[in-house]
Amino acid sequence: MRKCFFCLYLCLMAVGVCKAQPQITEPTQVFLMHSSGNHLKKGNDNGGYLESATAANPQKMTLSPDGEGYYTIQTSSGNQYLSKLNAWNTTFVSEATSDDTKFSLEPALGSYLLLRCKGNGLCLGTDSNDPEQKVYSDKNGSDMKHYWFLSDKVNGTLPVDTLSYLVSPSLVRQHFDGWGVSLCWWANMCGHWSDAKIDEIITWLVSPTGLNYTHFRYNIGGGDDPENKNCTPHHMGGGKGLRAEMEGFKDFSGDEYHWDRDAAQRKILLKIHEKRPDAVFEAFSNSCPYYMTYSGCVSGNADGGKDNLRPEYYEEFAHYLVDVCKHYKDTYGIEFKTLEPFNESVTNFWFANGVQEGCHFDYQSQIAFVKVLKTILKESGLNTVISASDETNIGLAVEGFRQFRQAKALPLIGQWNTHTYSGSNVDRVRMAFLAHQENIPLWMSEVGSGGNGIGGNLSLTQKLFDDMRYLQPETWIDWQYMEEANDQWCTIRGNFSQQTYAKVKNFYIRQQVSRFIKRGYDIITTLNNQSLAAVNPDRDTLVVVVLNEGSPIVHQIDLEHFDITSKTAIRAYRTSQSENLAITRDYNIKDNVLTVKLPAQSITTLIIPTKVKETTSDNEYLIVPRLEMTRALTATEDGKTIAIQNINGGDGQRWKLIKNGNGYSLENRYGMRLTSHRAASSSSLTAQKATSGEQQFKIETVDFPYCKIESSRYANYVVDLSNANTAPGTTACMWQYTADTDMPTHRQWMLVPILTGEDPVPVDDIEKVTAESGVADGIYDLQGRPVGTAQQTLKPGIYVVRRNGTTIKELVK
Repeated sequence: MRKCFFCLYLCLMAVGVCKAQPQITEPTQVFLMHSSGNHLKKGNDNGGYLESATAANPQKMTLSPDGEGYYTIQTSSGNQYLSKLNAWNTTFVSEATSDDTKFSLEPALGSYLLLRCKGNGLCLGTDSNDPEQKVYSDKNGSDMKHYWFLSDKVNGTLPVDTLSYLVSPSLVRQHFDGWGVSLCWWANMCGHWSDAKIDEIITWLVSPTGLNYTHFRYNIGGGDDPENKNCTPHHMGGGKGLRAEMEGFKDFSGDEYHWDRDAAQRKILLKIHEKRPDAVFEAFSNSCPYYMTYSGCVSGNADGGKDNLRPEYYEEFAHYLVDVCKHYKDTYGIEFKTLEPFNESVTNFWFANGVQEGCHFDYQSQIAFVKVLKTILKESGLNTVISASDETNIGLAVEGFRQFRQAKALPLIGQWNTHTYSGSNVDRVRMAFLAHQENIPLWMSEVGSGGNGIGGNLSLTQKLFDDMRYLQPETWIDWQYMEEANDQWCTIRGNFSQQTYAKVKNFYIRQQVSRFIKRGYDIITTLNNQSLAAVNPDRDTLVVVVLNEGSPIVHQIDLEHFDITSKTAIRAYRTSQSENLAITRDYNIKDNVLTVKLPAQSITTLIIPTKVKETTSDNEYLIVPRLEMTRALTATEDGKTIAIQNINGGDGQRWKLIKNGNGYSLENRYGMRLTSHRAASSSSLTAQKATSGEQQFKIETVDFPYCKIESSRYANYVVDLSNANTAPGTTACMWQYTADTDMPTHRQWMLVPILTGEDPVPVDDIEKVTAESGVADGIYDLQGRPVGTAQQTLKPGIYVVRRNGTTIKELVK
């Protein structure tokens, strides 16, 4: 990695504030600019809002330091200070005595900053880029709409930053199985359309040149009481629309099955199967039939926080679900891969007379029902397995998984599903780790996003990137394909009754990812959250997708690990406000550095013919925390501070692994070696040039490609990210690695190799390891490719020795 391409030296020159370390020593008037180009103002109700950059009398703000690293944000026209209000809102108040009125200025992306409230540790941001949108105080800092910059001009040119980062093919994050969408409820409407129109919309959906979707979720309807004895007729029409009225296959207990009732949805499903024989189907339920419920209504209990399925109907409901699956196998030859009996079940918003089918299940009820369902499903002879539990956000999914594991119920299921409507990247990482620990496939089974126009579409794409990079699902599934009244929750907008439809901007934005990152590709590491990269199974094609939610920006991508086989064969496509998957030439490659120019609010995909280089000098590494892949472990030249900082490729971040007894010393280019310290009541991590016995570490993979870095002297003490914080400057220390807590992910790191051009060195421990562990199947690089069986054939790097398909040991040289 060429350091000159991997460093950013960006300053906010308008106010004399260096991007890396904001320093405002006296009250300073600025326009607090949002990434949209609009800026902060005090609204008529005293709340914080976005004001248009073209406003007649734009509002400046005064930033005043408190001497402790925080700032107040004050209106220039009076003594009013921006403050957090309640859990998520903002307001301007007359005094700045509370922590809610103090904000830190933290580096974010390029020239942008995060404004983090001292009162709750969260950031200022918006849900939309439009003027007059509210500014909230509960953002996690992961979205472009959470970014700000300081300017002395309200309508000046937005900063054009250059984001420089590395793509590493040696660290495969997951093997991807495909993109998909739920059939609920658009298929139940479009299935009544003409054959020609159905054929066209399904071609758009599944064609390799369309959305290229391969995974689909079929909704097993519960069905309300035909006589509406316990709920208002057509009560769903007041919310999600009559499209949400799903008929059940039975009208009462003991009734025969009325298989014609899902004719419309079935027609769509069969057309998908015809056009994509490789399609994967999951069956899922929002609610049991009305006659099995407490309320007599399929939208929930009278109390949304209580179960609605009566326990005495557990067995009958399980038979109902399995019978539907068996009907599809026996009649149409379609076997559902998975059966999901729940939908966002621990929430409290499914209640009688609600806007769609929904059913609350406590975790204990979920487990009890799955036990019944498992037996009946096994007796059916189907190969279908149970998936659970489709919670609305990732935090609930983590808790549900832990509850299933505690109850020893995980063997009952074959897949874990989660929605990602909300949740942090820390939640994503925890969910991934739990699923990987138990070797359970993980699906992101439903998501959507609000907003307006292309801004909302790109915001959902950032969520997609976050899911793929941190949650690591095998499959990623949209909620809706077609909607009537918006361009956010769909990729096609239509009119169900008039049978009209058209692609919206979101279709092309989704294509930028789903058309080119195909089923069977491997997601690989990129050290930037606004990018996603993958390689095909033959490792001769690299796909890089780069995203820009805000002002114009440049991505400078280091491809030192690749040989570009044909620059003229590179293809690039862009979707922006004025373009739809248009061919673009706004890129160049020089010295294996790919530079891509992105206009405001755009997304670009590059398909690059390439070969992955045979690494011969992987003896320097970035040590990247699992919780935030844009940071790296950094030791200052004096070694006093070990902390994570934004990746810059500097000497303090480039580490060599030097053989030291049965472990390794980690030394950066300053010559500073990581040194662990342990006292009776504390532990710490420093770096020093003098050698000591506290500089030996064991490196052990705990969830590939993540490892723990353990002190050889202090057993079970590992390099730890203090308080699981991911902000730049967060110190690293030593702490106990307790995997049984489920949450050791802030003690997990990724060693990202940097090419340095040095000669290879011999590998001398392979024979010893194979002798200790038995005959090895082989020795592999981190892409899973065999690299040899003897020490003389190996080059420096990280190797994996396997026996009987199981990793024996990772060797770092």
